Amino acid sequence: MLRSAALLRQLRPKFQHARTQQRRTIINQSSGLQRAVRAQMGQDLRRVGTLVILPPLIALTYITAFTIAGFTGLQIWLEHVGMAAGDATPWGWEADSEDWTGGSRGGTDPTLGVLPRFALRSAWFFQHWIGEIPSSGRSESPYFPTTLFGGADRGNQLAEQQIMWAMQYLVKVQKPIPPAVLLRHEEILEKLGTPAALNKAWNECLMLLSQAPRGSLEAAKLSLKLGNLAARRGLDDGAIRLWEEALKLTPSSISPGMTQTPTEIPVQQRHLADVYVQLSSIYASNENMGAARVIQSRGSDLIASFLDAPPSESPSPEERLHYLYLLHRQGVLSLQHAEVELTMNSDTSSTLEIFRKAARRARVIVDALGTGAMVSKEDFFSPSKMGNSEATAGTPISRTYSESKTLRIPGAALLRDARRTAMQAHLLEGALLEGMATAMEQKEQDESIRAALQLYQAALAWAGTTVQQGKNLGIPPSDIVDIQKRVDRLQAHIALQAS
Repeated sequence: MLRSAALLRQLRPKFQHARTQQRRTIINQSSGLQRAVRAQMGQDLRRVGTLVILPPLIALTYITAFTIAGFTGLQIWLEHVGMAAGDATPWGWEADSEDWTGGSRGGTDPTLGVLPRFALRSAWFFQHWIGEIPSSGRSESPYFPTTLFGGADRGNQLAEQQIMWAMQYLVKVQKPIPPAVLLRHEEILEKLGTPAALNKAWNECLMLLSQAPRGSLEAAKLSLKLGNLAARRGLDDGAIRLWEEALKLTPSSISPGMTQTPTEIPVQQRHLADVYVQLSSIYASNENMGAARVIQSRGSDLIASFLDAPPSESPSPEERLHYLYLLHRQGVLSLQHAEVELTMNSDTSSTLEIFRKAARRARVIVDALGTGAMVSKEDFFSPSKMGNSEATAGTPISRTYSESKTLRIPGAALLRDARRTAMQAHLLEGALLEGMATAMEQKEQDESIRAALQLYQAALAWAGTTVQQGKNLGIPPSDIVDIQKRVDRLQAHIALQAS
């Protein structure tokens, strides 16, 4: 037993060392397994990241990069292309272009700062590219209309908000508001047309007038604008005073010791023609026929003197549009004169002939704007020049004008005005024939009613046929509805006579 105990004492350290080695082996194996598991988990996580997380991150990076690049590119395009100024010419159409504080350079003024310039570019974008999106009908501002026919479009509403924000920001940072910003805001408020918007436009226009040199074209144009606003607000006496003030233009200095009278400068010729048309209209609508007749005679003689200057042998698009503009305004004065003469003298036969001539001359203007051709004074007044008798709502303007920075807006406005003149001439002639029919024999009465119906249908076609098309052409929805009622009434009358 003593030998067994001694043997156990000898073997115990060996057993203990073996157990220790075994434990170390197990621990090492466990650590290796853990390291292998961790390595496998790391590989799995990397694989998951590569397959699941990395693609969205890459896509998000590309989207962010393209968004930033697109936004930056849009801002550059707006500043240097969309809002670029047109070339100055002797015909002065650049004076009617929109100035977004960049002046003759175009674009926006760098001294405004980043945020106001961004707001002004956004306003330009909304006004010119989102103009056809109708508003939701909810009035988000006292300046926004909510009417049966939709009122102003969403583009003008968004543009007004952007310009208002820019003005408020400039006031907050104690920078002056440029007159160009005020003028852009005032013009958009005019388009919105609510009482609050017109009142705000009136105040802004007065502020601009107080800063304009007296007797300058700028002051005269602002007086014309104020007169238009006064007339829309029902202040006819104030409108007349402002329009008479708009006729007061001082000679312009063109070089040391040399001046030009207003009647020698194309842009001022167009301005004077517009003022005479407005004065003639308001005197006639207020039944002041004597004053209307005097203004119409004076304005027609003045425009005729402008047109006496022969055009160039190869007139530029600017010169062609200038002559078309003056011819149209003279045609409008002739149409208004016929209404006055009918009221004062009841000479229906001569009045009918003037209405027909007015419609024909308006068609000549529309055709010339569609082709880009020159129309002389002789062609305009020649009975052989009938123009296109067909009216379509989408009559396109010639690319000669539509692709010009300076002529695109005034050309489109003149096309709209010429269409409205054709509509009014047909409508007036139809109303006169319908009124004359009551005093005729049955056979002549039927012929007069049928002729009046054809004229109403022609007027409706020139107005755009539908309320929405008429709105795009600048025709008030109430005019479209009135003409359609006339057409329906005469069609029912003819159908009743035939039954």
